[in-house]
Amino acid sequence: MIAQKTRYALRSLLFLAEEQAGRPVQLSRIAETQRVPPKYLELIMLDLKKAGLVKSNRGPKGGYVLARTPDQISFGEIVRSMEGPIALVSCASVNFYAPCGDCHDEATCAIRRAFAVLRDQSTAVLDSISLAQGAEWEERLGNGQ
Repeated sequence: MIAQKTRYALRSLLFLAEEQAGRPVQLSRIAETQRVPPKYLELIMLDLKKAGLVKSNRGPKGGYVLARTPDQISFGEIVRSMEGPIALVSCASVNFYAPCGDCHDEATCAIRRAFAVLRDQSTAVLDSISLAQGAEWEERLGNGQ
């Protein structure tokens, strides 16, 4: 399961994708509409900024905007930036590989192979879903479709 922090990040970025008009959205508005504690959202937005997913502007008309267009940001990128590896076992991770320690032979390990297949399929699906597509889904549901 993904952490609540990741769910808040996804919801906040979906909101920015829906609101994207080039104008920054204040943190307080994101927090209120997405029901995220403001102090916690500050930390989340800092992580998203470090990951290159949002930009911030200071001042009375400041706030947050997506760093790229919604169709250029995938759910997979967001999940990896918040959670780290998508693989459920460290020996099957591409970016965060670590030997599992109890394996006799990684090359023939069925557990590693099964979780590598799961990782590949999960990653492919998450990487194929953009914020733009997610925002469309929410818009359709919000209109009763």
